[in-house]
Amino acid sequence: MSDLLASLKSEWKQGQGGPLTRVPLYHQLYSVLKGAIMDGTIAYDAQMPTEQQLAATFHVSRITAKRAMDDLAAENLVARFRGKGSHVTYRYKPQPVRAPLVGMLEDLIEMGKHSIIRVISIEEVVAPAEIREQLGLSDQDTVHKVVRVLRNEGGDPYAHYVSWTAGVTSGFTKRNLESKARLDVLRDCGFRLAKVDQVLSAEKASTKIAHELQVEPGEALLSVRRHSYNDDGIVVDVLECLYNPKRYQFAMELGADLSTAER
Repeated sequence: MSDLLASLKSEWKQGQGGPLTRVPLYHQLYSVLKGAIMDGTIAYDAQMPTEQQLAATFHVSRITAKRAMDDLAAENLVARFRGKGSHVTYRYKPQPVRAPLVGMLEDLIEMGKHSIIRVISIEEVVAPAEIREQLGLSDQDTVHKVVRVLRNEGGDPYAHYVSWTAGVTSGFTKRNLESKARLDVLRDCGFRLAKVDQVLSAEKASTKIAHELQVEPGEALLSVRRHSYNDDGIVVDVLECLYNPKRYQFAMELGADLSTAER
């Protein structure tokens, strides 16, 4: 709780001297707390600071702290319980960043061309229930599961990939997947990708993955899950990626689309 209060106090100080200082103290406090809830800093079901803690941290009165918390409750962002404190009821969901698909795919292909690819396994299997649901498959349908490790040109492993692809009829051979970027192999197999969604997070390295990526078990890895859609809006490929952050960084350059912003 002390770390959270310190972070909130920092946000509060940044607003001092700016437009926030022209609004009532309770609304300034409400705005700082709401922002932390809306961006996931204070997670769903987390306990909020008490009125006493807020008053002491921000040097405001208990009445000011209570009014800020009451406004959060009125917006259904927190629930207040006598004797149990206040808990966050808002569920934060990260919003996807929109970026041009063509440039993204070409960058991935280029990265694949400059990597040393080792195929660990290729199997035609019935995927786990979660993957079947994402691909819209029955519990009898099979997919091509491919496990690969990518190394940089110096031979250092930087990525572990597990892919699940539906509708493959040919072309998914060890030779093809080790000599070409996988997106090129998909194109050669007749797949036309119209959209790719990806979610970035972090994951601890299992013993097996740690061995493949030359990191310590339990070390934090960059996790990326990609869903690739065809022209009909159907997911045809799920790719689970784990990266050694010491050897791979995910960088994005975003341009401001003023016409979109104005709308």
